[in-house]
Amino acid sequence: MQVDEPAAPLSASGKAPINPLPIPSSKRAPPPTSAAPVSFRAPSAPRKRRQGKHTSHGASRRAIILTPPADSPVTAASFTSEVFNNLNRLLKSDVKSDVILTHASVEGNGICIAASRVPSPSEIAFVLKHVRRIFPSPNVPIGHSPITSTSYLKIVDIPHVPASSKEWALKQHEAFTSALNKSPVGASLAKLIKHKPRFMRASPHSDSCWAWVDIHDTVLGSNARTYISKFVSIGGTNCQIKGARPHSGSVHCARCQRWGHHSDQCRAKCARCSLCSGPHTEANHLKCVDVLSVDVRQCANCTAAKRPADKRSHSSTDTKVCPFWKNRFDRAWLKRQFPARST
Repeated sequence: MQVDEPAAPLSASGKAPINPLPIPSSKRAPPPTSAAPVSFRAPSAPRKRRQGKHTSHGASRRAIILTPPADSPVTAASFTSEVFNNLNRLLKSDVKSDVILTHASVEGNGICIAASRVPSPSEIAFVLKHVRRIFPSPNVPIGHSPITSTSYLKIVDIPHVPASSKEWALKQHEAFTSALNKSPVGASLAKLIKHKPRFMRASPHSDSCWAWVDIHDTVLGSNARTYISKFVSIGGTNCQIKGARPHSGSVHCARCQRWGHHSDQCRAKCARCSLCSGPHTEANHLKCVDVLSVDVRQCANCTAAKRPADKRSHSSTDTKVCPFWKNRFDRAWLKRQFPARST
């Protein structure tokens, strides 16, 4: 029996095509001779782990951290002006360095020596050598630890301690500290706390509050990642630990324009204008000031710190000119501007 061949497909006009259709093939067509050669990229190096958003103050800090032994009598008060003058003179004469050591403060279990700029490893080694010469130790010499970062955490849903507005911060801190030491997670976290925790209520009628905690951490923030998403039992409530963005530094009082406390805890006798530091609010500035002095600016903090007249002619809220806003992260600097009142 004869089998008929399949008819060719008709075109759109209904007629058979003149040229036969190509036979389909499963083989891949050869590449054109004009095509550029294909090159394969070598595997790239592993990406560097980025620092978390809750960690700041990395290894670029302008300071040197000294770690004296546990039984050493050397403290931050041992670094007097004579010691700093001697170290700065040696840095300038021997190493030809322009870095200037300014003051010493306590940081964790060590001594933080502030510098005018970020010191190099050779400058750090030079300072450490002369510090060991000035403060000799027969057993274990004074050591040096690398600059650590600061991580910012917040603990939410903390039960509110009922108290007056002036005593609330103290009572809340005492209850928080005692509860923190009773929790396994909180006890280990308490050893890393760098500054005094700060508390804030969501509203005046809220029965809970938040606590902001700053801890010593590595440059990559590994300590913070250990505690984030864990819980601490405070007052019978499981309070979660979360990462927080770096805070804006010390608290600025909107009533008296001073630093270190909130307006709800202000004990000043009267409010201060942020524009002219007068005994009135900013809203009544035009009513309480002479017409010729409306545009005159005077910072309340720079005036209290007895700065020159040409360096206080700005408002207390001028974030670009006022040195207090530039050093709002440096709490030690803020404390040095206003020495304690003598009794």
